[in-house]
Amino acid sequence: MPTFILSLVLALGSFATAALSTLQQIDVKTFEKMREVERYQIKIAEKHFLKGSFKIALAEYEKFLTLYEKSAGAPYAQLMWSHTMMKLKKPKTALREGFQSVIDYWPESLEATIASYCMGDAYRTMGEIKDAQESFRFLIKEYPGHELAMRARQDLLYYARLHEDMEERLTLLNELTFSVERTENSRDDCVKACHELAELHCFAQKLEQGKKALSTTYSGTKLFEQVYNLSVKTMKHLLGDQKTRIAALKLGDQLIMTLRNEASVRTELASQFLYQAADLNTTLGRHSDTMKIYREIGDRFGMNDSLRGTMAQWYKSRDRRNEARKIYSEFEDQLAGLKNLAGMSLEEKKVAAAISIYREMIKIDENNSVEYLLNIASCYESQPDWEKAIACYRQIIEIDKDNSVKYLLTIAGCYKTQSNWDKAIACYREIIEIDGENSGEYLWSIAGCHETQLDWKKAIACYRQIDRFPANYFAMANCHRKLKEQQEAITLYNQIKILEKSAPEASLQIGYTYEEAKDKEKAIRTFQLTCKRYPKSGQASRAHSHLQNKYKINVTLGGTEEE
Repeated sequence: MPTFILSLVLALGSFATAALSTLQQIDVKTFEKMREVERYQIKIAEKHFLKGSFKIALAEYEKFLTLYEKSAGAPYAQLMWSHTMMKLKKPKTALREGFQSVIDYWPESLEATIASYCMGDAYRTMGEIKDAQESFRFLIKEYPGHELAMRARQDLLYYARLHEDMEERLTLLNELTFSVERTENSRDDCVKACHELAELHCFAQKLEQGKKALSTTYSGTKLFEQVYNLSVKTMKHLLGDQKTRIAALKLGDQLIMTLRNEASVRTELASQFLYQAADLNTTLGRHSDTMKIYREIGDRFGMNDSLRGTMAQWYKSRDRRNEARKIYSEFEDQLAGLKNLAGMSLEEKKVAAAISIYREMIKIDENNSVEYLLNIASCYESQPDWEKAIACYRQIIEIDKDNSVKYLLTIAGCYKTQSNWDKAIACYREIIEIDGENSGEYLWSIAGCHETQLDWKKAIACYRQIDRFPANYFAMANCHRKLKEQQEAITLYNQIKILEKSAPEASLQIGYTYEEAKDKEKAIRTFQLTCKRYPKSGQASRAHSHLQNKYKINVTLGGTEEE
């Protein structure tokens, strides 16, 4: 008995390999009924199948069918014989002598169900879609409850959508929605089908049928939400066509009435339903009715800032900006109202008015003055008024000393935008006094300023202080080349070459530097060495191209220096 269990586990392990698809794996119950010798023969055939030795596998499956015709594994062997024929690019033989034989000889077997699906799949592979559809329909008719029938329905649905066959599409969706048992495997497909069916009915203005489809999945308030959302989607769909616009308006009226009825029944959600009714009026283009509902909400439930904000947005959308301002000025949260007023001023390019509002907010809410000063600074930058913007940032630093580096970097950026390089440099040096640990980063920025000023020597002095090899050496070498100090640059490039990943670029730049020094012979030699020493690099390709284009010299990438 232990030997039997061990062999069963090992055999099942071989069948569970990822190489076999779900349509190719043997059923556990079938395997248990087979004798040891039969299992062995199946495993031999499978081994060749998985290796891709399909002719040998075919012979092994035929051998099984000859020796063990009455075995419980015979239908499976015939099925796998058919799969092997498909692998050998013989779909007609697989269909006629393989899959069909499984159905004819063992119609009640699991393998017959699989063969029915495989026939459809084989026809599809051959491009014979109508025959594939017939096979899928046969499977659904003969084995309606099997999970492969669900797969067949999905395949048929795909073709029904593709070929715009509305009759078959509706038939399949109705079957999935109302007839198919909802199991763990089928539930998701059935739910998707009920949504698709409901949408088709609603778009055809058959709302009750759409609701009936959704009721197979939802009930109570959830059903109401689903029907409402789909009805709104339908209304928008109908609005898109002038021919159905009247129907859309009529549907919109029905929805608004439904929402009002719900508001009277479910009083705890009444305001939510009224907001939805207002949104529907907006979608239908009835903007005055939208505002009437907002006022109704205010009368019934009291005004609040959320409602005021919604009303203000409505006024803005209708370009009635003064009325929007009046609403914002009535906010209970004064700061929120002022913030919206400042935003409106900026929308209208009234920067001075926005600054004035932000300063008023500082008086009311001094604890958050940094936020408002940042907004003021941003306003000044937009004008641009750099001096006043910088003054704001300096004021912020006095309040928020912990983040002074961040604001000083912003100030330096302001100076650079004005091309005021000396003040930008002074600002970076001020930052170094505060954040010495990251001095290299700021010295790099200072060096960049000096380069922009064409002050190459000061730039070199800065780069020399930075511990960022080899980037700082490349930068210094570039500055020396600007000063016509080619030998100093070459010395730096040669030092960089100790790093394997940087050596190709350093070698290439040495070649260009020799060119700048008018030393043609050394330039050519360096470009050739770049090609030979670093043949797989992008720099070698550039050197190769440069030698061809400028010097008309062809060189092979790779090789040795001696060559």
